[in-house]
Amino acid sequence: MLATSSTPPHTLTLRGWFRLIAVGLVLIVLVGVAQLVNLEWAKFEQSRRAQQAVQRLRVALVAAEMVSRERGPTNGLLGEATTGGTPELLERLTRARQRTDEAFLAYRQVLDDDPQASRHQDIRREAGELVQALQQARTRIDLLIQRPGAQRSAADIRDGVQAMIGLVPRLAPAITAFAHEAQQADAELATPVWGARLAAELREYAGQLGSLFTPALSRHQPFTEGETAAIDQVKGRIDQLHHLLGLRMAATDGAPEGGQPGGAVRAAQAAMAQRYFGNAARLLGEVERAGRTHGRYGLTPAEFAARYVPDMDAIIELRDALLSEAEQRSIDAHERSRRSLAWLAGLTSALMALVLVMLLLIRQRVVQPLMQAAEALHAMGRGDLSPALPEPRAHDEVAAIIGGIEALRQQSRVRGDLERERDRLIETLREQSSTDFLTGLPNRRAFFEAAEAEMARARRHGFGVVLLLLDVDHFKRVNDQLGHTAGDLALVAVAGVLHQGMRQGDLAARLGGEEFVALLSHCSPEAGMGFAERLREAIQAEAIDVGAGLPALHLTVSIGLADSAHHGHDLDALVARADQAMYRAKHGGRNRIEWAGRPT
Repeated sequence: MLATSSTPPHTLTLRGWFRLIAVGLVLIVLVGVAQLVNLEWAKFEQSRRAQQAVQRLRVALVAAEMVSRERGPTNGLLGEATTGGTPELLERLTRARQRTDEAFLAYRQVLDDDPQASRHQDIRREAGELVQALQQARTRIDLLIQRPGAQRSAADIRDGVQAMIGLVPRLAPAITAFAHEAQQADAELATPVWGARLAAELREYAGQLGSLFTPALSRHQPFTEGETAAIDQVKGRIDQLHHLLGLRMAATDGAPEGGQPGGAVRAAQAAMAQRYFGNAARLLGEVERAGRTHGRYGLTPAEFAARYVPDMDAIIELRDALLSEAEQRSIDAHERSRRSLAWLAGLTSALMALVLVMLLLIRQRVVQPLMQAAEALHAMGRGDLSPALPEPRAHDEVAAIIGGIEALRQQSRVRGDLERERDRLIETLREQSSTDFLTGLPNRRAFFEAAEAEMARARRHGFGVVLLLLDVDHFKRVNDQLGHTAGDLALVAVAGVLHQGMRQGDLAARLGGEEFVALLSHCSPEAGMGFAERLREAIQAEAIDVGAGLPALHLTVSIGLADSAHHGHDLDALVARADQAMYRAKHGGRNRIEWAGRPT
């Protein structure tokens, strides 16, 4: 009887399997390397974006600095008794204006050269308007300078000074945006970038403080009540910025290597403490004591600026040291990424060569011997005992298989770890997207999602709900008088009182700004009014610590209520009616509660 064929039709041979495995292995290596290259390239691009953001930030800060510096000779000329000022002061003002114009030209050029200029549409528009405002302020100053000193009233001088002071805050959105971009590109730049921003703001307020002395120095009289209040406010802001800058610098003392400020930054910080908060502070103290008493200063505005402004440069030196450190860090990160990419390219070449060598060895030591063995078995199946079995070349095939299995297992473990880490990151991002970062309450989106579900249950089961809209009274005044840090603390305190008063099943959230919302489930109109009154009283009684040695802050709120018994179970309708009621509470005197409709 004849033996059957050794290979059934359409069956993939061992040689075919080897080719498929070889191609698959090469693809796996290429995909893995591509992923690594993609990750490293992303770091490379991030470091480049960080470097560009720091450069844009520097240009914006220099523009703000030049506007501030221009106030020095401007104040000197406003304080001169002679018409038109002295040639020396006029020359100084001309040079200062030229430096400001050059800084603004560089600033606008940076915005125009941004490859993603669409991100900065508002900033670009504001830059154009700011240049116009600068020219208008200069025109006003020039008209004042042309008057005789006796015809320049304190109000005119003060208005001229304020016109220049008001220019710098208009650069704040651009400075903040560039600082955010640098930090988002590289988190390690947070300390030097925001430190430089604080230093620049400190220098601006230091310049404002000197400008506030100009009217009194010009008329050789004590400070007015308004000037005293303005000086105290600016001094408080300077102390606050100095404290915040010190905290940011000190916070990195225990940071890992690479996060601590460099020696140049520490030296600049020490120089600032000696020159501005030492020498300049003593000069300010002398002038301020004279201004609060007899008004005999012994200085003209120009002489005061000549002694005061050079010591303010120590703040700029700290700012520049921090910016230089941020730039150096971004440059170092860029260089590290470049080296990593080069190393990865070399590693890829070596890895591919290694894969090819391994495939060749496997073919010679495993596939060919097995094929020869298969042919011998087929021959033996046909009754032909003559073919010899292949002699093994080494005794490492099993070890190689086991090593391959172990390698795959390790790869699977790593992949599983990465997937779990990805799931944790997704969950974290999901939680952050539904939570207000300041108060910890749900944000507007999360509230409306949960509230819609609760309203659906209320319609299905027929229970009542009450919706409250709460707005903090005179909150803008808190920000204007105490600063945004105090405003944030106040919002956190209001959110805490609101959260403590909620029952299980109720919903509360921050809608935005100083506005909060609450949905009371299984609640009657009377119970809703009682809850709102308790909440209003609790917030009014809350003593809010805003720090910086300031007295405790007390707030009131205006609350509008709407209930499903009178307005149905439509969430949008309840919100709209509660909003109308809240505005009636605002217009009715604040610190009160208004119903959208009372029970009949």
